[in-house]
Amino acid sequence: MSSTYTSASNKPDKLLTGFISVRAPELKHIYGSLQGPTSVSEITSKFGRPTSDGIKTEHIEETIRFLNAVDLAESPSGDIRDTVQKINEDHFEGLPFEARLLYHCNQQKGRQQHFTDLHHALMSEERRVVSADRDDVRTILKRETDYDFSWTNEKIDMWVTLCEGLGLISETDDGIVMSPCRALMYCAFSLAPANSDAEVGYDTGSIEDGEFRHILDWIHENLFTVYLKRSGALRVHPAIADVLRNMEDGGVLSLSAPGDAKNEVKLPPPNLGEDRRGNRRSVTHVSIHSCPDETAYQYPLNQFLIHQ
Repeated sequence: MSSTYTSASNKPDKLLTGFISVRAPELKHIYGSLQGPTSVSEITSKFGRPTSDGIKTEHIEETIRFLNAVDLAESPSGDIRDTVQKINEDHFEGLPFEARLLYHCNQQKGRQQHFTDLHHALMSEERRVVSADRDDVRTILKRETDYDFSWTNEKIDMWVTLCEGLGLISETDDGIVMSPCRALMYCAFSLAPANSDAEVGYDTGSIEDGEFRHILDWIHENLFTVYLKRSGALRVHPAIADVLRNMEDGGVLSLSAPGDAKNEVKLPPPNLGEDRRGNRRSVTHVSIHSCPDETAYQYPLNQFLIHQ
């Protein structure tokens, strides 16, 4: 496994959420199809959309440009419209595409940090379900972020659709559910360093007594928001706590807090009406066991394929 992360060359300036035609299934399939330097015309002919006027390829070209924008691909010829190849493929070798893409989106700087900040802003609501009304979402973003562009419906829709495909969130009639899928959470724990002496690397083997705060800190900074935006003792967001409890109930995680342990993290109770200081569970260590072969531990894209 390579520990070096390389930024792609000749990256587009376009905002990540400006790639409104990009979807998770096509990103995953096209990225997976790249075997060495590949002609873009070969990709567009394979994945293009047949119509009465011929094969439509614009969305495929946008998908390739997005992969370039997040350092997953670049052109060996210097022209992303001509040839493309994977980069950083040895970085976290074996990591599923969904977690890999989120990690890469989180490495982007400047205005491209807006992709990560959107999730952070919605998680500041401290609610499991956030209103899906785009005006309501826009109000949160204007309050929590400061970018010199408009949060249009198209940008928000792109982020919601992509992140739903990756298992970070889901959208229902009730709103945007902020709980990540268990597959993503398991990958996050398997990737994060278990303690200050460990290196980052994807390992699906068991981990005993990992440092809970150290792991969550890394996930919060590199994959997705886990903490509430509050001072004092670190508290896990209710949506994240729900997933951890589900995984613990299923025997996939074990959470503990020895009496003399430091660096504790607080989990809110299931009933948020009882979320007060004395009802929050302290956790300092986590053990990670084997991932079960169950639908609940599959990414949404894999679940869709399984049920075809």
